[in-house]
Amino acid sequence: MKKFFTRWALPAAALVMLSSVLFLAEACKSAGPAVLTVVKGGQTKTLTMTDLKALSAVSGSTGDITSSGTIEGPFEYKGVPLTDVLKAVGGITSDEAIRISAKDGYSMTMSYKQAAEGGEFPTYDRATGKEVTPSGALTVFLAYEKDGKAIDQTVGPLRLGIMAPGQVTDGHWWVKWAQKIEVISAQQPWSMSLQGLMTQVVDKSTFESCAASNCHGTKYTDAQGHVWSGVALWDLVGNVDADKQMSFNDALADQGYQVHVADANGDMVSFTSQEVKRNNNIIVANQVDGQPLSTKDWPLTLVGSAVDQQHQLGMISKVKLVFPSTPTPAPGASK
Repeated sequence: MKKFFTRWALPAAALVMLSSVLFLAEACKSAGPAVLTVVKGGQTKTLTMTDLKALSAVSGSTGDITSSGTIEGPFEYKGVPLTDVLKAVGGITSDEAIRISAKDGYSMTMSYKQAAEGGEFPTYDRATGKEVTPSGALTVFLAYEKDGKAIDQTVGPLRLGIMAPGQVTDGHWWVKWAQKIEVISAQQPWSMSLQGLMTQVVDKSTFESCAASNCHGTKYTDAQGHVWSGVALWDLVGNVDADKQMSFNDALADQGYQVHVADANGDMVSFTSQEVKRNNNIIVANQVDGQPLSTKDWPLTLVGSAVDQQHQLGMISKVKLVFPSTPTPAPGASK
């Protein structure tokens, strides 16, 4: 009897093991494909939609406002807080930041205060589009549902968003087709002031999003073969020359004004509005050959085929429109 039992015990164990393997394979199959990759140092975690939906959810009515002032929403969104997703790789500390990348190459960097605390995000009234005080705590989240339906492939299946209950936030934070999150070392923050018919402060993250290849990004290759990337000066002027951001006011440019570009030391170069008007050869660059600028130019510098030696300037901190008199109101011409 003992011999008989031993003879059949191994096949039985093999059958149990095979059943376990088949069960796990079926479980993995049911979990679906990976939709998100999270990276920190040497750690890489891939998450499926099932994994994300197993985490605590955040939901509410929110939306975004585009650079031209169009309000999208609010809609009823549901998703998972970014902080919960980051726990897969040990979370984020105050000396770290995150970079969110989309399948179309767009990327966005967020500071610790933004990613972990929901701070430093302007909020806008959902009816008027005017900036207002946040009505409650803001939460960065990865949305997977909109108005009760799965986010479709036109922007998803995942979209990064800012949960601002009853309000809207800047559209450049709402990363479509979000598929990768990396925890990176925090970089020194910076900002640039744009002054004209209104004043706007552009921080590092906002500029980087604007400089993306599928946004307003512009490149210039110099005589040495170095590739500079950033945003055309006229695109930046378009933020403060009319009542709509990123909508260049051709009529006002034709009337004539000066565009002063200044560095952190107070040095300045000047262009006429006619020189700047829709000119992609005057670029405010934040990178060269894919890397941040050197100390003498950081964080921004003027480059381009229309920038001669007299107009070269680094360490840019301000762009100011100077009018000969009170400008005659003229409607902006959308791009």
